[in-house]
Amino acid sequence: MQQTNRPIPHSLPLRLCALRRAMADKKLDAFLIIHPTDLAYFTEFDGEDSYGLVTDKGLTILTDFRFDEQAQIEAPWFKRIIRKGTMSEALSNALAKAKVRRIGFEANHLTVGALQGIEKSLAERKLRDAKLLPVSGITADIRKIKDAHEIGLIRQAVKIAEDSFDALRQKLKPGITENQLTGLLDLEVRSRGGSGMGFPSIVCVGENASLCHYRPGEVPVRDGAVLLIDWGVAYKGYTSDMTRTLLIGKVSPRMRQIYQIVLDAQQAAIDRIRPGVTGKEIDLAARNLIKKAGFGKYFGHSIGHGIGRLVHESPFMRSTKGAVVEELKAGMIITVEPGIYLPGEGGVRIEDDVLVTPTGHEVLSAMPRDIAWAQVA
Repeated sequence: MQQTNRPIPHSLPLRLCALRRAMADKKLDAFLIIHPTDLAYFTEFDGEDSYGLVTDKGLTILTDFRFDEQAQIEAPWFKRIIRKGTMSEALSNALAKAKVRRIGFEANHLTVGALQGIEKSLAERKLRDAKLLPVSGITADIRKIKDAHEIGLIRQAVKIAEDSFDALRQKLKPGITENQLTGLLDLEVRSRGGSGMGFPSIVCVGENASLCHYRPGEVPVRDGAVLLIDWGVAYKGYTSDMTRTLLIGKVSPRMRQIYQIVLDAQQAAIDRIRPGVTGKEIDLAARNLIKKAGFGKYFGHSIGHGIGRLVHESPFMRSTKGAVVEELKAGMIITVEPGIYLPGEGGVRIEDDVLVTPTGHEVLSAMPRDIAWAQVA
């Protein structure tokens, strides 16, 4: 049912104002929104094969017949151009009518082929003054600070993730496979209102847990093995991202040792989170503890990243040489996910989603992490 009379969400004008400020800083007359995630953020329309054209006078969605009705329902506040030919032709026509010269676009989101097609179409229309100018990070920088509405959606995505995991844990039994657990987790998520998984779930038994982004197979849960599950819930365009490692039966003392080290490292990193602290400082808070315990070379990824409409987005928290050093700001939501991975033996990762508040931080998940909770008889 179409709802074309509903008022525009108050967040959209604020987001467009932020984009126009960034355009002014770059001396851009227009900005081309290419990535579907960015288009949904600025319009609430998440159809495929669509662009957004932003000028100082408005925002126009360029799409095709397949998504016309969807655009009317999801983003009735914006003008639509329903193309019949190529996107390049439709865009060059729109740029000609807008009479803009300097058109910015996110360099990482436009393919060489698409860029060449647009430039060719502009040349055919003799729009020699229109220049496509690559920029980097404008939309990501705007998206990394979450407003109250976004925070509420991510809270719900975390809640569904926790409830689904609790239900899955009740179904654990010897012999159940990684693939079966993956399917059951998706079912639990959807039965609780999630639109699906925020990303392909990582479910690993035993030695497979040393593979950071392992793909589930037919390996069964067994006594004496760890069970690592990294999952997230997609909810109304946003996602959560959590990891828990369970200890099945009598695991080795070495695995219990690294579990406690990872838990302590995660808490050390979480304790550092507040506005003004850099992602590098947070990474080192966990990394130095793991290194001191003698497992530094087995923690090879960063401590975490931002989440929102994407599971991996700004800010990225690294301490590696040459990494961008960025201070945290209130409104960011980040993951904290240290891990130790022992090839041929297994691994442990613990991950939670943390909101940066004006005075510190808030862990959005309430699920326990202590070793007693992780133990499955």
